[in-house]
This record gives sequence, structure tokens and C-alpha cells, in this order.
Amino acid sequence: MSLEIALTMSDKHEVTMSDSGEDAIEKLKNATYDVVLLDYKMPGLSGLDVLAWMHENNVDTPVIMLTAAGSEEVAVEAMKLGAYDYLSKEHIEIDRLPLTINSVFERYMYRKEVFRRQKEEVQMYQQQKDLASLQMFQNTVNSIGQFVNNGLSQLTGKIAETETELLKYVTNDGRKPFLDAFSGLKQEFEVVSSGLKSMLDLTTLVTQKLEGIQHTQESGQRPQ
Repeated sequence: MSLEIALTMSDKHEVTMSDSGEDAIEKLKNATYDVVLLDYKMPGLSGLDVLAWMHENNVDTPVIMLTAAGSEEVAVEAMKLGAYDYLSKEHIEIDRLPLTINSVFERYMYRKEVFRRQKEEVQMYQQQKDLASLQMFQNTVNSIGQFVNNGLSQLTGKIAETETELLKYVTNDGRKPFLDAFSGLKQEFEVVSSGLKSMLDLTTLVTQKLEGIQHTQESGQRPQ
């Protein structure tokens, strides 16, 4: 209560107080706070119990643990559970407490920003790897498509030459069935060629889109 009064009177902090570990957990479930001052000895759950609950539930609000003199083991355990700092209640300087709170909050915000940038850089690196893999795949498909397309073009010309060459040996009665057969064969090749052309056009569009995404990332979204 003395800390609540001192911090409230400083006009630098908005203070919410809990009188037990259970009450603290309920408040943490329903609201967010910039910093938590957590006393080790409380009715019911201890400060370490509350800190362990915060750790298990990914509540990353920075914590300052308040301990009694000679409670170094408690302080060490609190730091292992993620506490940012600890203060001995016998040596708390009320006038300097707001500075301690602000320092812990600034450290927390700095660490959060570092993690955010690291995560962003990892995501961008992964995206660039994915884009490079997709581009390699697109280039491979495009090369194979061009190879097949050239083969089909040559085969189409060969069919036309073969039709002209064989037509000289076809009798008048067999001319129409012969021409119909080659006409159907040419139509089948046109269908295949048309499908292949559509695939190559789509591959080109996808490649252009991927290059545009990569250019945007490199020019405007690189972490500073």
C-alpha cells in the first residue's frame, strides 16, 4: 500500500494494486500492464507462483520482484523465470522507484523491438529463399516448355512434309480418308501446342510477378 501511495502521488504512473497472488493473476487475465511489481510473500500464491504462471501463459509484461533481505535464492529463481529486476524491500528508495520502473520498461521495449526486427529479418530471408526457389522452378518449367514447343514445331513441319510426300502415292478413293486422318492429327497437335503456349504464358506472368515482389522487398521493405 505504501508503494501504491508513493507511485500515485508521483503523478507518473497509473497504479492497480492486488492483495494476493490469485487476484494478481485474475487482473493479468483481463488487462495488460506496462510493468508489474511483484512481492514474493503474498497471501495464497507467492510472487514466484504468479511469475511462473506468467511464464507458462506467455504473459511477457516486465516484472520487478520485491524480496526481503537475504532472499538471494528467490531473486535468482525470479530472474530465471523472466523477471527483469529485483529489489530488496529494506533498501527501496521511494524517490528512485519511478526511475527503476521506467528503466525496466525501456529495457523491455528495447528487447521487444530487437526481437521484432530479428523476426522480420528471418521472415524476409525465408521469403527471399522461397522466391528464389520459385523462380528457379519457373525457369526450369519455362526451359522445358520451350524445348517441347520447339520439338512440336519441328514435328508439325515434318508431318506436313510427310503428308505431301505420301499424298503422291494415295489413290483417288483413299485421298479423302487420308487427308481427313492428317487433318485430325494436325488438330490434335494444335490443341497440344495451344495448351503448351498457355502454360508458357502463365509461367512468364508468374515470373514477372515474383520479380516484382522481390524488387518491392529489396527497395522498400528492408528492415532499417
